Amino acid sequence: MANGGSVEPASAQPLGYSLSTLAQDTAVYNTGFATSNPATPAPPSIPFLVVEQDATVSTSTYLYLPIFYADNSAPADPNFPSSIANQSTDAAYLDNYVLTNYNVTAFLVQVDGQTTTLNDSYIVGVNTPTLLDGTPGGNEYITDAVVLSPLSYGSHTVAYGGIIDGSPVIFGTSTITAVPEPASTGLLSAGAFALLRRRKRA
Repeated sequence: MANGGSVEPASAQPLGYSLSTLAQDTAVYNTGFATSNPATPAPPSIPFLVVEQDATVSTSTYLYLPIFYADNSAPADPNFPSSIANQSTDAAYLDNYVLTNYNVTAFLVQVDGQTTTLNDSYIVGVNTPTLLDGTPGGNEYITDAVVLSPLSYGSHTVAYGGIIDGSPVIFGTSTITAVPEPASTGLLSAGAFALLRRRKRA
């Protein structure tokens, strides 16, 4: 793993955190930040860099990259699952949503040009406290996200995108510089990197 930053398996639990735990811990902040809600709380206190923009981290820091989310905040999509307890139902919903609205057949992550195309195992649905992107706010949240293993020393390009018409398309990139401890602070801003947000329609 010369460059570090490999996509962790969806079932991995680095530092004891699963994709479901990370979704629960970041959902309220993520939805508030994405909609510039003044009620947005402080960034979540988790031992990960939530990839948002260029940043400097320790070479021991895992990265959490939320790519896309949908939730049941009003006005909710009428096709949103009646329960988010079934992972395959959640994945089918999100797959259909991004295909219908963005012509994306799968999301992808790149670290230093190495591409991983994500399968449905990276999609999780969780119950959360009241979300901040609708009136009233919902409490069911489905996200497609990954954890990246710590980066080796140096500068790295982290990108996300999707497969559109059979070809990879990059939607956003961030430069992450990994340095030995102690690393710069300001690591826990969440959500803005995920440019493909579910747009609420009046």
